[in-house]
Amino acid sequence: MWHHWAPKEWRGPLPFEIGLFFFLTLTGFLITRILLRERTQGECSGEKWRSKAYLHFQKRRMMRILVPCYAAMLFALAVGASDIRHHAFAYFGHWSNFHMAFMEGWPSGTAHYWTLAIQMHFYLFWPLLVFYTPRRFLTGAFLACVAIAPLSRMILDLEFPWIPHSQAITITALDYFGIGALLALALERGMSVGDARLKWASWLAFAGYAVLYISAEMGQRIAGFCYIQQTLLSLAFAGLISSTLAGLGGWLGKVLEHSAAQQVGRLSFGLYLFHTPVPLFLGYVLPWLWLPFFSGPWLIVRLAAYALTSWGLAELCWKFLETKSPPPRTGLQ
Repeated sequence: MWHHWAPKEWRGPLPFEIGLFFFLTLTGFLITRILLRERTQGECSGEKWRSKAYLHFQKRRMMRILVPCYAAMLFALAVGASDIRHHAFAYFGHWSNFHMAFMEGWPSGTAHYWTLAIQMHFYLFWPLLVFYTPRRFLTGAFLACVAIAPLSRMILDLEFPWIPHSQAITITALDYFGIGALLALALERGMSVGDARLKWASWLAFAGYAVLYISAEMGQRIAGFCYIQQTLLSLAFAGLISSTLAGLGGWLGKVLEHSAAQQVGRLSFGLYLFHTPVPLFLGYVLPWLWLPFFSGPWLIVRLAAYALTSWGLAELCWKFLETKSPPPRTGLQ
């Protein structure tokens, strides 16, 4: 939200979009964990289970993800987001990421939907990979997905430099999902949460990411290694997820256990969905926020209005749309 709302001089060089990359890695971990449990249940049942499990998974995802998503898209249409008005099929059909990859800039009010499109592709494809790949080949399959991402980034960068936003193409994000999936598989096979080897590997990976990121910000990309920058970040996040599962103590643990932090977590999807069209909406209902007075330090008032409005919409989304999704099958979290 800060990345989309705050002026560049307020953001500085910090990668505030890093939360998105954590979310994708976390998605790879959580969804793979669910799918592995589904697979274990199905194989133990002695019945044909794959098609039924796949359809049940899609039903849960569609209700949990698509209903709020389409509500937010309709909201963006109503408040005048121009790109979704001209390319509605790309958005509602979830290939907006490919559409945006070829745009010179990012569309106003709907720029974040490329990430949701990638999520939807993942939800459609990943259960098939987990359910139909022989168990002994799952590690190799996940590693192949991890390898495809930096390789595709390199090919797109070198062979298709005229694509403005190649990072919006789905295969470039497979390392986030793949590394999250590898963590889920490792835990299923007996690795303990908070494993010390993973912890050290994640710190080293984060150090490597920091070097590559700072070099790129200084205009001196490190040839070859720059394409694994996000892969290293994914590995760092895998270590963070593992450590979190083991439990975080001290002040950070207390903050995350606080009811306010828990509520932010509950509303996070709604905040994600609605925060970019909110400025367009407020342009209609509170146009005075764009008077010259609300510039410089007083810009914070406009940002506060963005935040409060997004919070209200996210509360409504959680209460009336997200909590209506069907519960998981017995035995699944």
